[in-house]
Amino acid sequence: MSDENFIQAKLETNLELTPEEYYFSKSQNKWIMVSEMSDTHIRRAFKRLLRMIRLGHLIELSNYIGDNNDIEFIKDQFNSIEIHIENIKKKLSD
Repeated sequence: MSDENFIQAKLETNLELTPEEYYFSKSQNKWIMVSEMSDTHIRRAFKRLLRMIRLGHLIELSNYIGDNNDIEFIKDQFNSIEIHIENIKKKLSD
C-alpha cells in the first residue's frame, strides 16, 4: 500500500468513527451540524462558546424554546460533560 493510499484509508476510517457534532445557533434557535457550517461561522461559534464558558453564560434550559427531543439531547450532553469533569478531578487528585 502506498503512503498516499494509507493516508486516505486512515482518513476514511477516522471520519467513519467520528460522530457528528452539533452547535446551537441562537440566531436560528436550533441545533445545526458543525460539518455544514462555513469556516467563518465555525470560528465565530468557537469564540462565542469559549467566551460563554469563561463568563459562565452557557445556554440555560429555561431560555431554550424547542422540542423535548432537543432538551433530552442537551441533558445527555450535560451528563457526558459531568462524567468527563469527574474523571479529570480523579486524575488530578491521584
